[in-house]
Amino acid sequence: MKKKQEQQNKILNIKKENWKQFTLILLAIIAINIISGFVFHRFDLTKEKRFTLSASTKNMLKNLDDVVYVKVYLYGKNLPADFQELSLKTRELLDEMRAYSDNIEYEFIDPTKGKSGAELKAIYGELYQKGLRPQAIQSMESDGVSTHYIVPGALVCYQSFEVPVQLADADEGLLTQREEIINYSMEKLEYNMSNTIRRITHQQNAKVAFLKGHGELSNIDVFKAAVAIAQFYEVDSVILDNKISSIFDIEVKDSISGDYRIKGNKYDLLIIAKPTIPFGDYEKYLLDQFVMRGGRLLWYVDPVMAEIDSMYNYPEMPCLPRDLNLDDMFFRYGVRFNTNLLQDLNALAIPVSSGEQVAGQNQYKLIPFYYFPIITPYAKHPIVNNLSLLRSEFISSIDTIGAGNSGVKKTILLTTSENTKVVNTPAIISLEVLKRRADMLQFNKQYLPVSVLVEGTFHSLYTDLQGEHIKELGLISESRPTKMVFVADGDMIKNQLGDNFIYPLGYDRYTNTAFANKNFLLNAVNYLCDDEEILQVRSKDFKMRLLDKNKILKQRTFWQCLNMIVPLLMIILLGIGLYTTRNLTYKKKTNYEK
Repeated sequence: MKKKQEQQNKILNIKKENWKQFTLILLAIIAINIISGFVFHRFDLTKEKRFTLSASTKNMLKNLDDVVYVKVYLYGKNLPADFQELSLKTRELLDEMRAYSDNIEYEFIDPTKGKSGAELKAIYGELYQKGLRPQAIQSMESDGVSTHYIVPGALVCYQSFEVPVQLADADEGLLTQREEIINYSMEKLEYNMSNTIRRITHQQNAKVAFLKGHGELSNIDVFKAAVAIAQFYEVDSVILDNKISSIFDIEVKDSISGDYRIKGNKYDLLIIAKPTIPFGDYEKYLLDQFVMRGGRLLWYVDPVMAEIDSMYNYPEMPCLPRDLNLDDMFFRYGVRFNTNLLQDLNALAIPVSSGEQVAGQNQYKLIPFYYFPIITPYAKHPIVNNLSLLRSEFISSIDTIGAGNSGVKKTILLTTSENTKVVNTPAIISLEVLKRRADMLQFNKQYLPVSVLVEGTFHSLYTDLQGEHIKELGLISESRPTKMVFVADGDMIKNQLGDNFIYPLGYDRYTNTAFANKNFLLNAVNYLCDDEEILQVRSKDFKMRLLDKNKILKQRTFWQCLNMIVPLLMIILLGIGLYTTRNLTYKKKTNYEK
């Protein structure tokens, strides 16, 4: 009897302990829920932080002052599986954005639901006018091939503005395979959506201008560069022409006497794209004072006169140093452009006549041209992190030199490879070099700098000078903290032209290869405009963990059987375990009662 009482007390104590633990767990859950209502945090357990918004996007969302309404048209029953996945990722992104801002609202719309053929044509036409492109999708049906349309895009609405965003991003037509397009679109989803919201809510305030008047690249040559930058900032072109008002904001103090004062720089960043005509002394002074007032400069300079078109027209081409009257300014800012040309074994191929004809047409073959190095970014810096290869034409080297003070930091962004040859100018080159095998002993230079970032506090080139112009403008001898990027190849920002067609920046029409020239430009511009956080969004690297198609074909039966048998075996084993446990427990209880 005593043993029975002790056993009952023991069971009672166990029950009390269980109820105590249950109560504590319940209180902890309630407390966590109450705390989570005041303290917000989301956990992303994916390796590459796939579902974590960048700091730039979070800040943009927190600064929204009104509702941003997103209408997504990639929705409906007729979507193929890959587009359904893209639609789902879009919803997940918008949900994540809503977690950081109550001003994000969205709606998924099926444009085909309940619509007749005529109504669909009208809807597709209206969406096309708004910037969305319906896409034809073919699928196999029992009665043959059927074609229907989907709209892989969305409209972002803010106040009275409405801007389209393409969810299926083909990277300016560089991607052609549907699988590649969908994967790339998922990688760039946050970048495209957040950028659109930035533009429509006017959170991009920096002003960028292409400097003109010194034989720089034409508007059509930098068209793709300007379009890419316009995704972030206001883009303009300006002719310096010795006018103070071209790059400075001026306030007239006395209209009669013409007295004025300079309020500040008109632009945050000036891009000088391949100048070919020397700068005048007063123009240099204006640029110098632009820097002293905190302005940023992006230089794409060719120190040597060399053009590939000349080589196709003439058997030989003289390569001479180009005098831009800027050497003293560059020296003061901490760099020197060398008047040489670099050859590299890792080079771009160009079409060269083979001397044969087929049906009266000259035949061409692609041969690596050592004067067109392919640049591989090695530096660890936000401008070049995760950057792919870049194409160049007749590139030169850059030296970093003393800038006259210790407050200037120099970072080498781009270099050649470990197999580089230096050709000093003046020199004569021709396409005959393509017919000769490279002498490996001559390619004995390694990692020569071709692009440099310089940042810090600079001293004016005109500190010790006096004159009417200096008194007129007002000399600032020391700059605020600012920065510049120098690139020793003017053609690195130039897009190729076809017959009535402009190729994307960085695309090589002869090898059908896309290089990272555009991304380098955008990274440099973002960095110079103090938008470094945007680089995080663009450089986000997602690994698409796709199934191996070859393994699917070879091991399909095995995995099908495994997926069917293993779950059944687990259920059977679980049932046997539960049965055994219950049986043993019942036997113990029966024996105890006996």
